Amino acid sequence: MASLAKLVGERIRQVRKAQKMSQEELGELAQLQSSYIGGVERGERNVSLETLEKIIKALDMSFSEFFRFGEIVPSNKLSKEELIEVFSGELLTKDISEVRTIFEIYNIIKRGK
Repeated sequence: MASLAKLVGERIRQVRKAQKMSQEELGELAQLQSSYIGGVERGERNVSLETLEKIIKALDMSFSEFFRFGEIVPSNKLSKEELIEVFSGELLTKDISEVRTIFEIYNIIKRGK
């Protein structure tokens, strides 16, 4: 099972970088140390709900927007299980025709190997 701490950290990093914000800037807006932000992004720190709320507000996002893990751009830092969880979460948001199309693409790729 994927680590929620790593998924949350990866999401924070993704949004922060998309907003062209440094860890220092995010820390300042959230009233947290930049070293703490780095630890959260790496999944090394367990973040409280109160602190996560500060970070999400500093990123100027709604909670529902933040927790769309399917939007995480998978990095080489995520484990196989974490990548599967992100991908399956994304699949669950699709309708059946889109899932069938993705499955067909998978089969084409599989046959090509």
